[in-house]
Amino acid sequence: MSATSTGKILILDTDQDVLEECRRILEAQGHRVSSCRTAKEALALFKEKEFDLLITEWKLDGGDGMDGGQVIETLGKLDPRLEFVVLSGSPEVDSAVKAMKMGARDYLKKPVGPDQLLTAVDLAVRHRQEGLARQDRLTALETLKQQIASSLNLGEVLDLIAAGVVKGMGLGIKGSAITLLDKKKNLLKVVAHQGLSRQYLEKGPIDSSRSLGEMIRKGEYIWIRDVAQDARIQYPEEARREGIASILSVPMMVKNEVIGALRLYTPEPREFDPEEIRLLHRFAEQAALAIENARTYEDMKNKYENLRTDLVDFFDDGWT
Repeated sequence: MSATSTGKILILDTDQDVLEECRRILEAQGHRVSSCRTAKEALALFKEKEFDLLITEWKLDGGDGMDGGQVIETLGKLDPRLEFVVLSGSPEVDSAVKAMKMGARDYLKKPVGPDQLLTAVDLAVRHRQEGLARQDRLTALETLKQQIASSLNLGEVLDLIAAGVVKGMGLGIKGSAITLLDKKKNLLKVVAHQGLSRQYLEKGPIDSSRSLGEMIRKGEYIWIRDVAQDARIQYPEEARREGIASILSVPMMVKNEVIGALRLYTPEPREFDPEEIRLLHRFAEQAALAIENARTYEDMKNKYENLRTDLVDFFDDGWT
């Protein structure tokens, strides 16, 4: 998440000058700001709009009997992912500790300098948006798991995985590819893809004995930050022409045996945090199992059809 991410911010303070100064600073950075002077107004605004962050005075004197801690507690129940920053004109250790235990991202002394305010807000907004993005990924991939588990059509399963993982992993993903090992486990063959050109897909075979393939065969993930500078890439020029900057590849395994790899491609150099990689690993395991189940069903179906044909031919021959 970029440090310049903008958010939807609600400011609660009884001092109009503080509200105006905070609004001026934050709006200059592109944040969308709403402000109010009482807890009652804050609750009303919160029911009308969605916010990433509440900046609240700790010792409110709005005449409605609620202090900053009570507002944090109330709004936190309505939106558990809401971020909080506390302002205080007379900071106290006890109140600061209490605010942080309640989930406040920061506790700032008034008057607050622009740099201090923006730093606290940027951290809070980033944390909120990253949390929402993680939840979106989890939800999307969980839905995808259910879809692929409910189908025994191999082509449908492969297409669902390739398209769904691009959507499920969020912004910044150009495309995906599912590669499966051939019977001799010498080559990785692309069996499904999303967002990649035919020219790139037909660039040539992927040798599993090369460094990337060897790591996959060992069950290890591979992250290439810059395809143009990494010697492990088998077709660097073709990747550059395709507009690929980074590649993340995770093994697809069934009962500890590698059957292939699931790859993600990004158009810009992209860092994948450990949580994203773990999530993709878990999904790849489920996807591999769905593929193996579909292949087994397809093999059984073909054997049944062949047996049925043989029996029909046998009886036809016997009666002619």
